[in-house]
Amino acid sequence: MAGPYRDFALPIFLAVVIVVKAAFLIALGPVYLPDSNEYVRFAEIILQGGDWATHLDLSAEVIPLTAFRGAGFPALIAGAMALFGEGWDWALVILQGGLSVGATAMIWRLTLRLTDRIWAAALAASGQALGLAFVLDQCVLSDSLNATATTFLAAYMASALLDGRKPRLIETLGLGVILLAAFFVREAGAIMHLALWPIVIAWGLRTGTGVLRTALTLAVFLTPLMAGIQGYKSWNQMRSGERFITTVGQTAMYHPVVDLARKGYPVFAEDPLLADADLLPLPSNPGVAFTAINVHLIKRHGMNAVQIARHADAQFFDHWRRYPLARAKIYLGRFSPRYALLAFMPLTGPERLSRWAGGGSPFPKPGEFKRNLLEHGRIDQAALLAARTLARLISTIISIACLAGVPLVVLISLVRAQGRPMALSSRHFAYAGLWLFVIAYPIAYALVYLEDRYLAAVSPIVAVLGIALLAPWVDRGIDRGATWIVDMRKRRSAA
Repeated sequence: MAGPYRDFALPIFLAVVIVVKAAFLIALGPVYLPDSNEYVRFAEIILQGGDWATHLDLSAEVIPLTAFRGAGFPALIAGAMALFGEGWDWALVILQGGLSVGATAMIWRLTLRLTDRIWAAALAASGQALGLAFVLDQCVLSDSLNATATTFLAAYMASALLDGRKPRLIETLGLGVILLAAFFVREAGAIMHLALWPIVIAWGLRTGTGVLRTALTLAVFLTPLMAGIQGYKSWNQMRSGERFITTVGQTAMYHPVVDLARKGYPVFAEDPLLADADLLPLPSNPGVAFTAINVHLIKRHGMNAVQIARHADAQFFDHWRRYPLARAKIYLGRFSPRYALLAFMPLTGPERLSRWAGGGSPFPKPGEFKRNLLEHGRIDQAALLAARTLARLISTIISIACLAGVPLVVLISLVRAQGRPMALSSRHFAYAGLWLFVIAYPIAYALVYLEDRYLAAVSPIVAVLGIALLAPWVDRGIDRGATWIVDMRKRRSAA
């Protein structure tokens, strides 16, 4: 595509995205989910003042809110409440949506850099703009800001690598501040930053900074986060006497325990602290089971929230030691094939947002399609189902190309380079760093629990990699199809 068109393509695309986001926001408003209420209550505690910031009784409640949730996202909500009053939630989701558009632009730029094709950039960017980000941006949840920051970091550093631009320390420090912000809004950043290491290392090594300078770059990138983590732990120690980030392990880390119990393993009977608890049969709702475990440990054994979370951590490692095959089977079972549908979901994203907001779905319920089509003439539903099926097929192909194709391409290139990594091109370094990021993210989450929204940070990168690998084949197929059509017309004219 000619230069002038390239200059206008991204602004036009982003304008369309903003209009679509605005339309859904006007129609549905800010969306609240069960976790939203806890963030809002925490924000109200902040605004009320008092001694919550200097005093924390870890035994006052079963799950003490200001210990269980990180303070960053509630503090942002409190700021929005102070500035915008009753319209705070609108201001919050507008901020989330605006920052997400910035990540969309980075996905566009990265894809264009890898493929030199506007259609590929538009496809990848629409996968991010209308996918999980589209859903989460409008929700009062910490997921949107965390995913936006993480996606931005991955795309920015990969683009810099491809441009051959060496990382400057002040630039890397600024990126580290963004990483710190991602941690403050979602405490999982204390672990998930590991997934970004391959991109930082690839960026430094491929642009010729050398091993020592690359190590320094990584250290500078992590410095704000490490300082923030230690500062947060020190703050909690000051107000409670215990050094920790959050007590979210009170519930999250008991997922693996409950998983084993559902499979029939005697994990409760073998635990001296839970053997006398009446926990079986387990309720279908895991949250009820987690609450029962917490209540028992508090009432029977006098444990506080931090001790309960640490007990869960200890059980996690002990169960991997005693039941490695069972834990591995459960772990692998968390990687559902449906995750292949997240890379490109231009219909499912808006439809899911509508359902989360309490609205209806334009798609028929199971078993209703045939009756709706024959009795009510709902041809629109047939068209929607066909479009969704096509989108799912595209997403699956993109995901397979990313997960299986990228490592194969890098490995072949490494063999051709006679096993010398530094002989690989910038493209292949970017491929390798981004692919490891995509793989590491769900691998870490699945150790405890994994669901769709946790993958909002990596699904756009899956789209970028898959599309970048497929783009030459798509163009080749289009060219061959066009040639075939021209030849057919010539033959008909000659006949």
